[in-house]
Amino acid sequence: MSIIKIIHLIPYDGIGGVETAARTMLHVRDENIDFNVSYICTKTSREKSLKSTYNPFSLIISFLSICRKDVDVLIVSLWRSLIVGILVKIFKPKIILITFLHLESNAHFIDYICHKISLFLSTHIFADSDATKRGRLSPSMQKKCSVISFVSKRIDPLSMHEVNTNFIFWGRITPQKGLNRAIKIFNEIHKKYSKAHYWIIGPDGGSLIEIKSLLETLGLTESVTFIGPSTYDEILIYARQASFYLQTSLVEGMAMSVMESMQLGLVPIVTPVGEIISYCHEGKNAIIVNSDNKTVDDVLSLLANNDSYQLLRANAIATWQNKKLYRDSVLETCRKKFKA
Repeated sequence: MSIIKIIHLIPYDGIGGVETAARTMLHVRDENIDFNVSYICTKTSREKSLKSTYNPFSLIISFLSICRKDVDVLIVSLWRSLIVGILVKIFKPKIILITFLHLESNAHFIDYICHKISLFLSTHIFADSDATKRGRLSPSMQKKCSVISFVSKRIDPLSMHEVNTNFIFWGRITPQKGLNRAIKIFNEIHKKYSKAHYWIIGPDGGSLIEIKSLLETLGLTESVTFIGPSTYDEILIYARQASFYLQTSLVEGMAMSVMESMQLGLVPIVTPVGEIISYCHEGKNAIIVNSDNKTVDDVLSLLANNDSYQLLRANAIATWQNKKLYRDSVLETCRKKFKA
């Protein structure tokens, strides 16, 4: 049986869930599948890489590079990669195109147009969650969609400690993440516990100036620290000091950072968006943000009762034990789809 040659194209090697999962598939090869990950921009600086992916010449160079390669299947994630995938499919129609969906709704109009065309040209569709699948696809298109597990790796829980007033978030600092709401919730906790701290880790995706202005208004500049883009090991330095993972997203897909935080043993404080609502359950393994006032009361209650906190922590950890890994899910789906 011939080897199926697959390339997964993404804009650049960043810190988001898409990029983190993709890195687990670098240069995977067995007797049936030769799987590689390719980037539109391969510069070492993530900030420069992000800017370069907006350059039309970067897209053209990526398109020509893919066309020169011996490839059977091209998987594309995120709208800039979709542009390349559309061009490849037009000029090399024999290549099988797969659009990978990572969010339950479109981010903006260009995102909508790119996905509309790419989905039309795609033989198969991947989605990071059932919520994304339902939110983005018609019933007829859902039939050719496979949901891929987004558990990128097994994570050992951090050492247990008594509940404290430290909070953490990691991810892109974008409007989608709704961090203004998270800070307002944190502010109410800070009024009761002046030593409370909130670490926000990740690159600016368009919201940093607005958030810093809010912090100045609330007088929280000393209690909220922006760490910037960080490696996983660097994130762990702060995660070890925290008890809660606070993320009030407006829209999500699978929300990899939330999954990672739960495996580490942080209790998530999250909005019921995307697939989060399927694995985060109020009072069992998470605090669900519907009413800000109730959320504050729930956090204060846990801060006053370490046993209750430890129960939620243990349940959060247990949620992801024995779940299928992203790598295994992708390979299994590709073998099934292409009879490899």
